[in-house]
Amino acid sequence: MRLSWKAGAVTLAAAIALSACGDGGGESQDASSDDTRTVESTFTGEQVEVPAEPQRVVALWRTGSELADLGVVPVAQLEGELIDSELEPEVFDKVADVPVVGSFEGVDIEKVIEADPDLIIGMDHGSLSIDYDELSEIAPTVILKIAEPTDVWANYPLVAEAVGKSTDYEEQQAELEKSLAAIQDEYGEDLADLQVTSLGTTDGTIWVDTSKALLYDRITAAGFGYNPAYTDNPERYVTELAMENLPDLADQDAIFYDVGIDGTPDPAVQQLIDSPSFQALPAVKAGHAFPITSGTNYTFAGANKQVEDLRAAAEELTGN
Repeated sequence: MRLSWKAGAVTLAAAIALSACGDGGGESQDASSDDTRTVESTFTGEQVEVPAEPQRVVALWRTGSELADLGVVPVAQLEGELIDSELEPEVFDKVADVPVVGSFEGVDIEKVIEADPDLIIGMDHGSLSIDYDELSEIAPTVILKIAEPTDVWANYPLVAEAVGKSTDYEEQQAELEKSLAAIQDEYGEDLADLQVTSLGTTDGTIWVDTSKALLYDRITAAGFGYNPAYTDNPERYVTELAMENLPDLADQDAIFYDVGIDGTPDPAVQQLIDSPSFQALPAVKAGHAFPITSGTNYTFAGANKQVEDLRAAAEELTGN
């Protein structure tokens, strides 16, 4: 099982430094050979020479779904890196049989050697039990620093760069931004005065997305106003909301709730939205509770599903 962000990451020390984003320290440098490039391993602080077009990639923590999203089929993975809840069926089918070489608690070096990688790539927030020095003796190893789950998305361009797919990333990112802006252009005048809240649940705990969450960025980019209770310099990307305090959302014009990439909520979320407290919210009574693809899905496939979800909500809320 993948280490749960919403159940576990919220307890991580806030002092872990934030990941470099976008056009930061991971920028490629010209290598001495046309067949290699140098990229920065932001977690280890090393400059790593990698193949220009790696063919045998081992996916360590939090890189599996992004690699698959880019069309890269890893030769090995950490447990839970390639899962059907994050990938569309046709993509998952291509990676369903990728062998497992360990977990965030450690890797089996012999299995990594058997995979014969030419690149090992992963992310780390300082709490994984993986010996990267040992792995780097097998193949070039790039580990990207993260603190918040949103840093997984911030690292996407660095993952793409490491596997020679920067153009693919840039084209898809530009199209995503264009799609979100189109919703704002079409509906933003009506949406700006509305307040919405995005939430999900894990192990019986309700988590509300704050202004540090990836979903907040997508929701506001589409022109929606957001609940100001969660935008005033929050500590983390989510904030816990007790079930008895669910009525605090009574002033919201709409509620978004997490669903998988297939559009269905997991059992915990379904239990929440079926609860009397949730059903009693004015927005829910008005038919303004909307599914939105999980903000911890760090793929363009997931992002494009979010665009569809946001457009559908905008159409309903504005009557268009």
